[in-house]
Amino acid sequence: MSSASSKEPAYYKKEITEEDITKLKNIFTKIENDYHSAPFLEPVDYVELHLPDYPKIITHPMDLGTVEKNLLGGQFKTFKELMHDINLIWSNCRTYNLSESDIVKSANYCEKRIKYLIEKQFKNNKSKSKSSKNIIDNSCLTLEEKAKFIDIIKVQSNEVLTQIVKIILKECPKGLEDIDNEKLQVKIDMLDKRTYDLILQYIDKINNDNNSENNNQSKK
Repeated sequence: MSSASSKEPAYYKKEITEEDITKLKNIFTKIENDYHSAPFLEPVDYVELHLPDYPKIITHPMDLGTVEKNLLGGQFKTFKELMHDINLIWSNCRTYNLSESDIVKSANYCEKRIKYLIEKQFKNNKSKSKSSKNIIDNSCLTLEEKAKFIDIIKVQSNEVLTQIVKIILKECPKGLEDIDNEKLQVKIDMLDKRTYDLILQYIDKINNDNNSENNNQSKK
């Protein structure tokens, strides 16, 4: 299954510029240096790997090396065209291999990572038609809000922290910093007010659910 949803991100319609290609090349370098990407760097050599049925099952093979070559050659006009071929790599892998195999796990990892890196770099900014006042109101947290956020984060479980990261990744990718292949760090100064409010709402819901559960157990 492709990672692209029925509602495509706005940047999918954006034409790829020379500046974009430079940024994308850096993203490809980062992905290609990750050991998880090793099976996807070149076309599958089904003869060498003794996979005679591969070309019968996978009718449109794709790999990172081919995508990057086509990118540098100017064959992609829009991000939608680029993402189609990138997503084809992962969907081909899942089509041919068992869902619990290591190679599918690597494909799932690479899919999420490259999508995150591209969205972090290119996801559309707020509309310039908005007034500067609205932009400031939406993007800035007060010192009190930042301090409250830090205090809240300190006491959350790993499960809750994972959900918080997902909220930030979806609503405000610039609020996350990619430290290495396994870790993301929240950049509080980059969080906007809307994302901050969504996180507080989520934590309030978790706390309310836990309190209700505890009350029900005490009544038994």
